[in-house]
Amino acid sequence: MKKTLSILFLGLLVGCVAKSNRVGVDTDEPFSDTETSSKDLVVVSEEMVRSLLQLPQISKATKPPRIAFSDVKNETNEILNKNLFIEKMRTLLLKNAAGKMVFLDREISSDIEKERAAKRSGSVTSSSSKTKSGADFFLTGKLSSIDKQSGGKRSTYTRYAFRLTDAESTDILWEDEYEVKKVGKAGLYDR
Repeated sequence: MKKTLSILFLGLLVGCVAKSNRVGVDTDEPFSDTETSSKDLVVVSEEMVRSLLQLPQISKATKPPRIAFSDVKNETNEILNKNLFIEKMRTLLLKNAAGKMVFLDREISSDIEKERAAKRSGSVTSSSSKTKSGADFFLTGKLSSIDKQSGGKRSTYTRYAFRLTDAESTDILWEDEYEVKKVGKAGLYDR
């Protein structure tokens, strides 16, 4: 009896597991929603990197500028990882900038300070003594949207804007944007 119940339970579990298919990260989702997709992330990041690398302060710099990242502001109605765009852009820049920029990692500053203190106290050795670098520029962005709905339809215009600001003068040296408008069915929570 227990064996029969176990087999039936196992059959139920297997029947409840949803099938999934792998698709490319830049493939639009087949369902019709108006939210940010992985394709948006890929396209926005690639376009911003191409644009940024054409900036004379980057492309013609004799010494690679040091760039720090500031949080991206999410002014959309979506709940999303707003810094995913900056992280993707940083990865693409590191792969494609060929030493034209140096990126500062402020996320692990406290870990770096602990390591430096351990080196100064002699509990660990140091291969070289370097000082913490200051930023020449800050890269940040803002995500904004306009949402409209009528009946069972929803329309979302989203603007992904990024800028590079001089850390001393606060001059905005570069700014670019990517815009997308999507139309889909309104969710039950939207009605």
